[in-house]
Amino acid sequence: VSSDTSLNLEVSPSLAASIVDGLDYLKDYPYLCFEQTVSRFLPNLISLRALKLAGKATDAQQSALDAQIWPALQRILSNQNADGGWGLWPGSESQAKATAYIVLGLLEARNEGYSVPNSVLNTGLDYLENSLGTNFRTLKFWEQNRAAFTLYVLARGERSSANGINGLYQNRATLNIYAKALLMQAMHLDNPQDERLTTLLSDISGAAEKSAAGASWTENQVDYWNWNTDTRSTAIVLNALMQVDPENALIPDAVRWLMNHRQGSHWYSTQETAWSLMALTNWLSLSGEFETDYQYALGLNGNLFEQGQASHERLTETIILRLDVEKLLADTTNTLVIARGD
Repeated sequence: VSSDTSLNLEVSPSLAASIVDGLDYLKDYPYLCFEQTVSRFLPNLISLRALKLAGKATDAQQSALDAQIWPALQRILSNQNADGGWGLWPGSESQAKATAYIVLGLLEARNEGYSVPNSVLNTGLDYLENSLGTNFRTLKFWEQNRAAFTLYVLARGERSSANGINGLYQNRATLNIYAKALLMQAMHLDNPQDERLTTLLSDISGAAEKSAAGASWTENQVDYWNWNTDTRSTAIVLNALMQVDPENALIPDAVRWLMNHRQGSHWYSTQETAWSLMALTNWLSLSGEFETDYQYALGLNGNLFEQGQASHERLTETIILRLDVEKLLADTTNTLVIARGD
């Protein structure tokens, strides 16, 4: 090994620092289909909302978000098809998958004060309602999964479909885990006291896979038709558990699993990154981690390597530590210990 080789360690005082890094990845993503367009601004929007609640949002972050969202909204609004839906690309035929994701992005943007015409949202929601159909038993598994996402977005747009929820619930055995989580959220938005929520919650909790890395969910059939992966499923399930059962013991383990499966500052795809960042941001708000205040220390092979204080003021700071590889022990295991105090 070269004498100038070094090992870099990134230490984040809170998930907030990791989320900021993930937002930078989405900001710079180069592709411009509508899925990528929404995936760039949707988690940024939600994360900046959380930072505002914590008093950590900056004028520069808000300006950067405005510069990203306004062009994206104009591009989306000017390319709505006559039937109220959107395709994946400008001018392409409308599809429920793309339309549902775009409408979700528009709803979140409007919630944050951005101007989204009611006519655009209403015709988009009309398209989604018309795309549902009534006989779910005749649908392929991925079409049923897509219906679950559509029902979730309709519920977010205050267009809950009791008939759709009832019909899909009766066919829940064929749904992917992530689709059950979306159906559960749609049902919870429609009626938080719905007794069937207990059944869906039991199905989802019972499918969790626990390991030293945390809790995750693996699908029996990977739903490529709806941009899904097991990491995306885990993020969607985490988000659903926080909405429906915020005291669920699986939540911290699912957070840990997602953090352990990043690729640098992001996840494998924009869908994985977008849903993971949205779920983790909601975890920040739920857990009260914005009130971070503790001491930490890192030890290497029995010697103090670094120590400091994590605080609210340094919530979004990632600390980069550099270690010369030549100082590591040869022919034996090197031990890094991270300790957190009061």
